[in-house]
Amino acid sequence: MNAAVDADDENVERRPRRRYHQPQQRQRKLTVRFSADEEAEIQRAAADRALTVARLIATSSLNAARSLSLDQDPEDRRDRALDELAAARHQVARCGNNLNQIARELNSGGLPNPADLVAALAAVRSTIAAIDTASAKIVKEK
Repeated sequence: MNAAVDADDENVERRPRRRYHQPQQRQRKLTVRFSADEEAEIQRAAADRALTVARLIATSSLNAARSLSLDQDPEDRRDRALDELAAARHQVARCGNNLNQIARELNSGGLPNPADLVAALAAVRSTIAAIDTASAKIVKEK
């Protein structure tokens, strides 16, 4: 029985996200031109931020028009908070699995390893802290 949460699970990789859908398709289309080097730079920046290239260009342009930095983008902050909640949900599922293993051991008349109990409790505490942090970020956005 392994009650420890893997460090890799806390660094869940973000998938590229599209901008939020609007009730109607956006009607306006702009065409821009970039050199090959500029395009590669934009693609790297989008990949680093787990955004599609179109979303990065649209968000960056709108943020510049609104005098906002990318860090101030409400959609990006909301996405990051949701990613934290998804990672926390994954941790909660792992904790539940560990607790089920401990309960099965107790129900079969055995005693679980105290180190497993301590590790499971630590995982639950860190998961609750992660959920609280992500929830607070979402609440701040409203």
